[in-house]
Amino acid sequence: MSDPTAADFFKAAFGERVFVWRLSLGMSRTALAEKAGVSADYVYRVEQGWANPRITTVRTIAMALDTTSAELLDFDGEEFGIAAKGLSTS
Repeated sequence: MSDPTAADFFKAAFGERVFVWRLSLGMSRTALAEKAGVSADYVYRVEQGWANPRITTVRTIAMALDTTSAELLDFDGEEFGIAAKGLSTS
C-alpha cells in the first residue's frame, strides 16, 4: 500500500466535515442526497473519504447543508479528524 497523499487527507477531512455537519442538522444521508441531487451511496462514499468530489458537487453539498463551500472547506492541517487518522503513514 502506498503512502497517503495530500488528496487522501483532504478527502478524509472533507468527508468527516460533511458527516458532522449533516448530523448537526439532524439530516439523514438520504435527505442530504436528495437535496444535493446525488445518491445516498455517493454521500456515504464522500463521508468515508473515498469519493473525490468535483468542486460543483462540493458546492451542491454545501448548499444542501445550508452553508457555503468556503465554510464547509474551512479546515486547517491540524483538523484532519478521525477519518484521516486511518491514513497515517506510521
